[in-house]
Amino acid sequence: MTLKLQADYNRAFKAADIRGIYPTEIDDELVYFIGRAFVEEFGYKRLVVARDMRIHSDGLYEAFVKGATDSGASIVDVGMVHSPALYYASGTLDLPGVMITASHSPKDYHGLKLVHAQAIPLTEKTGLNKIRRRIERGQFIDAKKRGRITKKNVLKGYQKFVLKGFKAKQVAGMKIACDAGNGMAGVLLPLLQEKLPAKFDVMFGKLDGRFPNRDSDPTLSKNQRQLKDRLKKKKYDFGISFDGDGDRIAFLDETGKYVNSADIGALIAGRLLAKEPKAKLGYTMLTSRSYEEAIKADGGKPVIMRVGHAFIKDSMRKKDVIFACEHSGHFYFKDYFFTDSVTLTLLAVMEAYAEAKAEGKTFGQMVKPCQKYKQTEDVIVLVKDKKLALAKTEKFITTKLKPKSIKRFDGLVVDCGDVWGGVKVSVTEYALKVMFESANKKLAKETQDKIVAYIKSIANATK
Repeated sequence: MTLKLQADYNRAFKAADIRGIYPTEIDDELVYFIGRAFVEEFGYKRLVVARDMRIHSDGLYEAFVKGATDSGASIVDVGMVHSPALYYASGTLDLPGVMITASHSPKDYHGLKLVHAQAIPLTEKTGLNKIRRRIERGQFIDAKKRGRITKKNVLKGYQKFVLKGFKAKQVAGMKIACDAGNGMAGVLLPLLQEKLPAKFDVMFGKLDGRFPNRDSDPTLSKNQRQLKDRLKKKKYDFGISFDGDGDRIAFLDETGKYVNSADIGALIAGRLLAKEPKAKLGYTMLTSRSYEEAIKADGGKPVIMRVGHAFIKDSMRKKDVIFACEHSGHFYFKDYFFTDSVTLTLLAVMEAYAEAKAEGKTFGQMVKPCQKYKQTEDVIVLVKDKKLALAKTEKFITTKLKPKSIKRFDGLVVDCGDVWGGVKVSVTEYALKVMFESANKKLAKETQDKIVAYIKSIANATK
């Protein structure tokens, strides 16, 4: 049969997950059939399902579960948790599953992150296209027996897993300002406060899918204003901020100054390489050059990867990479099923800071050696045709900016000598993303502005 779906579902099927505006691009009907297709395409008999606090999460949960159980699969419902807890459940229970979330996207978006057992993500090449095609064909079977639903609390197990081997006494007296952003960090932070003798002073801890206090992306300066104000008014060691589903973390020093994710990555990389010399560590074309240089200086091997959580996880597994850092505040660990963990990131930083604090250093002084370059915030420009816009932008950069080099890897990797950066096709939107850096922030911003202005001028081009 041919299904006539209400949602413009083609726009929701991205390269690394399923995500779109609710209800025009993703709705309960589509998610019901995704549940059926996921089960039937891979022959799954049991799934773990989690969701975030977005307004439509409960409805999409019901739709997915109904689809999966109609196709004969049983459900392990782990409730409302942050995305890394779903990865923990998939890894420890050895089950495929889904996290119902739109991650850091605005409040009118929703979506799903699908994983095979051991938290191996589906991408357009490893399953998402198969699911879409099965839905388009209307190729479903009537299961002889509907699946059952059981509930399981995984948070205590998760808590024990992430804190295993961590010496809690070393963080005694540490005071951290926390912006949960009304997202799933509101569930995570109490778990840490329960076991660690540090003080987590939480703002916006109430779960609210309307995001009443700020937008979801914690790395943007406009979303850091209230946390910065708190850091300036009271004495904290540092600040942290999270996105909606709790898989991104941003760090601010004791004065409220944002610390680039690459600088946090460089700090962690040095500690990991001290234990495992010559190991491989991952980065993307948007990660600050300071991180890559730090890896080399500490004797490690930097490995470039495609931007996007699913692609990084896949590349880490294939190349045996122990850690990866993304500009967006994602940090990935081999020891966490090759997935992103804000908790392991935070613990690593707290451990490093405990040592620095014992030496009389502030958080800002600790990270200063890593802060070699100034990076612009990424700018996203909506376009009608992503491939065409990228091709035209490449020609513009080549002829007008005359770079030392321009390479194609996950977009355009541009080196103008004293300024460098990237232009890439957005994985989650019909847009191009632009980010540049330099030792001189003004030069980086000027280069970015020129490219952004050009992209805007050809945004509606179709040929």
